[in-house]
Amino acid sequence: MFAGKKIRDFRKKRGLTLVELSEKLAVSPSYLSSIERNIKKPSLPILKKISECLNISMSNLYEDTMEGSTGEKIRNIREGRGLTIEELSEISNIPTETILKLEKDVLQPDLEQMESLSEALNVTINFFLERNNSLRSIGKRLRQVREKQGLTITALADKARVSPGLISQIENTQTIPLLDTLENIANSLGSPLNYFLVENEDVENLLQSMGTEMIQLLGDSQVQTVLRAILDMDQSEVNFILNFIQFFRKQRKELK
Repeated sequence: MFAGKKIRDFRKKRGLTLVELSEKLAVSPSYLSSIERNIKKPSLPILKKISECLNISMSNLYEDTMEGSTGEKIRNIREGRGLTIEELSEISNIPTETILKLEKDVLQPDLEQMESLSEALNVTINFFLERNNSLRSIGKRLRQVREKQGLTITALADKARVSPGLISQIENTQTIPLLDTLENIANSLGSPLNYFLVENEDVENLLQSMGTEMIQLLGDSQVQTVLRAILDMDQSEVNFILNFIQFFRKQRKELK
């Protein structure tokens, strides 16, 4: 999870007072103090500014006790998307050798690389940074969808062809499944995989990172019609749309 104490420690190591860093961030000293004391959690844009001002990686601002390595997450999500390292390299514009080092944890991704990977793999940056939050989110949503459909743990396990014990462990935040296993469970529930991966709090961060024109575009009736159509699609249809978007991004970059 996010650790405000680390911001305070790095700030002091850089010889900055609370007021000096708050001025660099264009926020009030009281707001920065509440972040350092874990009273408030900074948005992604603010966290990005903090990492830049302190000249550290964003991953250094999170607890060291996270389950699973960044490289493991990159590899699992890549394989779950059915992508080879070469294909991910092409989509993300990150060299193949670099992705290999990232997946083996020989190299830790910087902010630019995490942004490229999150876009290419269609997950949030926080998916790489905060596994514990993702673990709670997956378990909570799995239980909600299962109970809404009136399924017992055993019935869902039978449909997904996994053990009831695994379903129970996921719902009780005792373990996080491999991506292909989670996708299989999602398919058994008729739910898109991303529903279990995207965190609600990231919606606010997403809106903050959007420009005014993009936010206004979301209010367009035609755009809303497209979004509603996606809600009615099954997993294979959603995957087709995602693959088409990735293909479009690739072609757009080559045309520039």
